[in-house]
Amino acid sequence: MHKVSQQTIQTAQKHAQELIEQSKAVKDLGESLQTDDQSSHQKGKRIKDCGESMEKQAHKVKDLTTRLAEDGSTEVFTEAVQEHINLTQTHIEAIKEFQKTLPLPKRNRSFKECE
Repeated sequence: MHKVSQQTIQTAQKHAQELIEQSKAVKDLGESLQTDDQSSHQKGKRIKDCGESMEKQAHKVKDLTTRLAEDGSTEVFTEAVQEHINLTQTHIEAIKEFQKTLPLPKRNRSFKECE
């Protein structure tokens, strides 16, 4: 059976911790966007929900990297990578929701101003 290198395991563990911190930042952003304005409140709640989901996924990645450190199997590594992909998809959802909170660009600028 193939084994994952110790360096790869350490990198995965460090990255898992960074994912946890990133998910908390997304959750905090969502909370900060929840205002009295109904539209902003809903968008903020959806971003916060994405952050909470990301946090659960990040902890799962961390747990998998702990298992990986114990046995070094490529199967556990593959499972951790898949969970990271799922987390990334959730992060993309949060980013799209955040983009909806941004003001629309001015539409009266000429093409040359954009260059």
